[in-house]
Amino acid sequence: MADRQPTRRPGRNAKSGEPPTTPARKDELKTARWRITEAGAAVAAFLLSLSIFLLGTFQSLRGAEIVLLPPQTVLLYRDAPTPSTDVLMLAVETGMINTARADYGDVAVDAYASIGGTEAAAARFPYDGSLDPVALPVEVDRTADCPIDARCVPATGLAPPRPGRLGLMVIERRPELLSVPGGSSHSVWLGFSFANCRGQTATCDRYSSFTDALQQLRRAPELSFRVTLDFHSDGRKTILCAFDEQGATSRREFLDFLEERGWATLTCRRELRS
Repeated sequence: MADRQPTRRPGRNAKSGEPPTTPARKDELKTARWRITEAGAAVAAFLLSLSIFLLGTFQSLRGAEIVLLPPQTVLLYRDAPTPSTDVLMLAVETGMINTARADYGDVAVDAYASIGGTEAAAARFPYDGSLDPVALPVEVDRTADCPIDARCVPATGLAPPRPGRLGLMVIERRPELLSVPGGSSHSVWLGFSFANCRGQTATCDRYSSFTDALQQLRRAPELSFRVTLDFHSDGRKTILCAFDEQGATSRREFLDFLEERGWATLTCRRELRS
């Protein structure tokens, strides 16, 4: 009688209809799980790469994003290069922020100032140079210490200076390239000469001297100044500073002070900043 071979029973955890869990079967299951994990990681990597690509494409289409900070004050002063000539100067501290990535810088291709109530097409004053205003007593003469690459202008009024009063000296330099790299900020005092006027001849002639320019400011509907910067990528940006008529000093008193001392600081009205 032939010997009977023992019948191998399935494991306790094996379900009916499933093959027994052999070493080969375990390897197949591990391979299947690895392939599923690998496929999930590949899909996640693809979606991440796609998101980065779309974000970079959007940023490249958007380019630079320039923000101009509204000024708190602007400076007006008299520049008298010769005893027979004098002009009115406007100085505005302009803060620029580029909120784009470092790859997307921008540069201003044009910059000019205009006066409230007068269209820029009729009279605008191009960017004339970068300035550094310095306050010091009127009896102190520091022009001998002027940097070699600059011109130092003591702001003198039509009235004789009184000792003990605070005076102003402006260090004028040539115009600089107004560039703002991506993810950075830049601040500079921009100078505008009212004698350097572009627009209609009849209108520009009214600002040819310090006294004539003051007369136009007295007649203007409002005492305000607008600075416009045209950027290569982000287009036109403007900031506005309007005289606070509700302040302690009236427009007439402010302009009389400017005429007498040769310089004055104008505080901008907050609700009109842009």
